[in-house]
Amino acid sequence: MAEVYPSDNELLNIVSEAETGVEYIPTGQAPYYLEFRKLLYRLLLSSRRANDLRVYDEGGLDIGVKSGKFWIGTSLVSYTGSSGNTLADDKANIYVYLDSEGNLVTAEYSAFPDMTSGLHVRLAVVTTSGGDITSIVDARDHHSIAVPATGQSNTIEAHTSDDTLTEAESGSVHTNLGATGTITLTLPASATAGTVFTFAVQAAQQLRVDPGTATIRDNSGITPDKYKWADAVGESLALVADANGDWVTIAKNGTWSEQA
Repeated sequence: MAEVYPSDNELLNIVSEAETGVEYIPTGQAPYYLEFRKLLYRLLLSSRRANDLRVYDEGGLDIGVKSGKFWIGTSLVSYTGSSGNTLADDKANIYVYLDSEGNLVTAEYSAFPDMTSGLHVRLAVVTTSGGDITSIVDARDHHSIAVPATGQSNTIEAHTSDDTLTEAESGSVHTNLGATGTITLTLPASATAGTVFTFAVQAAQQLRVDPGTATIRDNSGITPDKYKWADAVGESLALVADANGDWVTIAKNGTWSEQA
């Protein structure tokens, strides 16, 4: 069934909408064109944020994306907006999104990425045909309601070769399971305060945690540009980035030594 309006009498007696501040035009108010402009001004003001990161049709196969900001974990990412983004023709679904670094992706045709494999902001699903855009379905509503997960498990990654971690991986656990030699995992440079990683030795090989030019602060030493290492199965280390660009040890099991 269709949504019903308030009664005529109620509508005629509404003065303003409390939540948005939009004022209704009183019956007989003059000059009407000025009152209408006031109403339009308030409506546009109250809906301004609805334009953030909106995908729009520029004609042909081109889309534009309005500017906006979004959070990835504890990092605020700004997108300046763009235009002239040409899409592939004759695609039933083009999944348009921003990755965790704020880069626009317009060449995904199967589905949006899984959030566990790549954090991103979903913008729209676009259909093209015959050299034109035939449909833009807004996907920003995928983020409008979020239910906190309970009992959610952390992402765990086993490394058999050296790797450099990113802020987007904050909260994850990293091991050397399957490694046959020394593994060095490098922490992200200038990480946002609160970025956190856990490391666990799962193969009897050296697992090194390299802070780059920063410092890992624990009781084995606080020397800049020195990695920490352990090599016995079961040893673990949990680190969180502080506001000074260094790493604070918040949990440790076994013996972790500082680079000589």
